[in-house]
Amino acid sequence: MSKNENSRIGVFLCHCGGNISDTIDLEEVEKRLLDNPDVISVKHHQNLCSQEGNQIIKEEILRSHLDRVVIAACSRVTHENTFQNYIKPLNPYLFEMPNIREQCSWVSENPDKATDKATSLINSAIETVTYNEPLAKIPTQVKNKVLVIGAGISGITAAVSLANQGMEVTLIEEKPVVGGSMVKVGKVFSPEKLTEDCAACLLNPVINEMIHHKNIKLLTNTTLERSERRSGNFDVILSKKPVYVNPDKCTSCGRCTAACPQIVPDEWNEELINRKAIYKPFPQAVPSTYTLDDENCIKCGACLGVCPTNAINLNAIDDIISLTVGSIVIATGHQRYDTSKRPEYGHEQYEDVIQQMELARLMGVNGPTEGHLKVPSTGKVPRRVVMIQCVGSRDQMPGGHKYCSKVCCMIALKNANLIRSHYPDTEVIICYTDIRTVGVYEKYYKYSQENGIQLIRGRPGEIAKEDDHMIVRIEDTLTGFTEEIPTDLVVLSAALESSEGTIETAKKLNVGLTEDNFIKEKHPKMKPVTTDIEGIFVCGTAQGPKDITDSIIQANAAATKISELVNGGLEVEPYIAQVNVKKCTLCGKCTEECVYQAITKDKRSIHVDPIACTGCGVCIMACDKEAISIQGQSDDRLEGSIRGILKDKKPDEQIIIAFLDDIGNVSANNMGINRVSCPDSIRIINVPFINRVKYRHIKYALTHGASGVFLGEYPDTPKHAEVKENVKLMKQHLKDDGINPDRLIIHGVFIPYFRGLSKQFIEFDQQLRNLEVEEE
Repeated sequence: MSKNENSRIGVFLCHCGGNISDTIDLEEVEKRLLDNPDVISVKHHQNLCSQEGNQIIKEEILRSHLDRVVIAACSRVTHENTFQNYIKPLNPYLFEMPNIREQCSWVSENPDKATDKATSLINSAIETVTYNEPLAKIPTQVKNKVLVIGAGISGITAAVSLANQGMEVTLIEEKPVVGGSMVKVGKVFSPEKLTEDCAACLLNPVINEMIHHKNIKLLTNTTLERSERRSGNFDVILSKKPVYVNPDKCTSCGRCTAACPQIVPDEWNEELINRKAIYKPFPQAVPSTYTLDDENCIKCGACLGVCPTNAINLNAIDDIISLTVGSIVIATGHQRYDTSKRPEYGHEQYEDVIQQMELARLMGVNGPTEGHLKVPSTGKVPRRVVMIQCVGSRDQMPGGHKYCSKVCCMIALKNANLIRSHYPDTEVIICYTDIRTVGVYEKYYKYSQENGIQLIRGRPGEIAKEDDHMIVRIEDTLTGFTEEIPTDLVVLSAALESSEGTIETAKKLNVGLTEDNFIKEKHPKMKPVTTDIEGIFVCGTAQGPKDITDSIIQANAAATKISELVNGGLEVEPYIAQVNVKKCTLCGKCTEECVYQAITKDKRSIHVDPIACTGCGVCIMACDKEAISIQGQSDDRLEGSIRGILKDKKPDEQIIIAFLDDIGNVSANNMGINRVSCPDSIRIINVPFINRVKYRHIKYALTHGASGVFLGEYPDTPKHAEVKENVKLMKQHLKDDGINPDRLIIHGVFIPYFRGLSKQFIEFDQQLRNLEVEEE
């Protein structure tokens, strides 16, 4: 992509109602910009995103015959689409949008330096836009077929919603029955009515609708084996475990279970009781048929001899199922924190220390005690129950999770209320860090207090056994007193964490994960339920801890986005790989490195699937011949961005060029939103992926005035380890070229930890200033 030498550029400066103009001297910025011969006009407005701003932009484009536009305003995430529409009839890609609000006025305290920084960012955009070419989004039609992975409440809800909109849905579940965690909890809380409702009674109608819907095909004991994306659709391979018990022949008589000699722990009842190797998980299970646990079955054949309908086949084999779908919903749920990582609570050591789900099963009418609460060691009703919150949540210790699991307080209050309702003589104490009951749930919290539930603020340090009871040792952080609480039963509220199935599914679909291993949304505010892969969506606790209500809302939202996709078609951004056939030697390295399987090779050429390609640039790194480039993202264009930043650099001014990926860019925006200070030396260039930045760009920056180069990338990207190794090589090249390698650093960045990014910027800024002193 070559530079347009005769550009007619219009620059529009947004005051943002004072958010920008109160800190940045935009009149001074205008004077400096008009010295650039490519800048035809500079216009101001209080709010360019308004309809009046729209009119000003359109009129100026027509009046001054502009062929490119720079709009200096806020984040592209907020208003890029708005301004792309405003610059019509120009092509929407002949436009750049430097962020002089979140990344300048909101993080700068010195107006003069903020003005210099804003000018620098706008100059960069002016230089960049001269390389922009007219592009068009790539349209494709998406199949009216959807794969939903996971048949908990969120997966079932999404499947039913999609099916009701006329889509063909394949719903897969790795377990033999559907319902997920909700089918096991017994009761759910209803804060409006201040009651606890039957979970199964609420869930069964939804399950029945799913089972009988003509547009839904349910496959239990089934997992995703692999997936390939082709032209906007997904070719998926599913693996279904052997069907040892024919559901069409099985009459659920139960004779096989009675005859089976193999006894194993019953995972559906939290291993509080045992089951046989051939069994029905619970009486109301859906599908309502018996299943064989092939991991524990000893193939003795005892069940064959008693089955009256010959429904059992011990020689059944796996089934491999292939299908093509237009969209995928990840609803793989969560798992609970392994409390053995906190041995001080004695969950594995003491029989009378249990988790909240174990308590739910004990109190469930279809549980091991038919709904009667009993102390496991004695079989008696407990006189006192102590619940301990935040086991593995809000935990800074190794192996813990820093985040709040969101629902634990409500679960504890619900189960405590159930105990008090059915056993009024049983005392319930909740040991908490902070009680978190947002919105309407606060009313339920007050109701719980009125119901006699006691609350102690503090996290117990130890649980021990004395005689016939447990001892909970705790410091009450409100009173400062240390207490030893004798109790019959201890209940741990364990953290919700990402399930193994969620992590495995993300790997197979090449979907990004957060640092806590939940499915990462493309943007948590602007694009919830959407992943970084077009056509793949997420809902429920696969995305993060949440309650049943939020899971259902998210499932319906995912179904709505898929409906939009199917009915409106898919348009992907044009930033895709393109191959220079004159340079390409058909070595095939790019096909091996592409994690999105977007590049294929035949005998004569390399082909790029424009729908599957994300423009990540991994293929560029793999190609020794420099035969691959990203459309609209040329090396010269990126160099132009750097040149623009350094254009008006003052002799004594320190400038750090920070290349940030999309995650890092959002994190930098959050610094501004939260008014977290950032060194005025920082100049951010947003790149889709850090591997887009080559050694030539870093060397150019450091030899043309930049004091340092900062690379910020989300560390859970597939190629982050390779990027870090590449940075080591680039540091060696800098040393060979006589440039101090300490002027280049790479850091991991996360959206929530914007204060950490600010700290990294401050430390690097100071490090470079120290280098200047040393080198003098």
